[in-house]
Amino acid sequence: MGSLFSIAMGVALVGLFVLSVRFRKNIVALVHGIKLPRSILFLLVGIPYIIVEEQVNCGPEWCYRILVPPTLLPLMFFLLFLLIGVKLFRTKTVLKPMLIFSILGIMFELIFGSAHVAFQGLITRAPLGFILLSIWVGFSYRFVSFIPLAVLLDN
Repeated sequence: MGSLFSIAMGVALVGLFVLSVRFRKNIVALVHGIKLPRSILFLLVGIPYIIVEEQVNCGPEWCYRILVPPTLLPLMFFLLFLLIGVKLFRTKTVLKPMLIFSILGIMFELIFGSAHVAFQGLITRAPLGFILLSIWVGFSYRFVSFIPLAVLLDN
């Protein structure tokens, strides 16, 4: 039952991402109605996306028991580094920073993430599982960064 629920939550996350892509201009216009600097909006908009993504990929010690995940602050710092990189390199489109953020996210989870030992173990024991999990982790980081980047870059 647990794995079926996890699959359903994953499908829901993909559905939310598709809706975010489809309605990004509406979401961005709504967020831009708030009179704050785009950098602040970028970080604020990231919070609900992080909460949703972390509830889908939650750790067993807090899974569905708390609203605000313990990973919120570290992921907000990760978004802050993304913001600094986008500003530093004067990026104009969402695609490149989102892709780089996803790759860095996969590397972070592989080296430091809460399941890094199991993740690393897949490399030799189940390479296909490692590839699929890497794709999912990269997608999760794309989910977290897409709308904040669209708000920041207005595209």
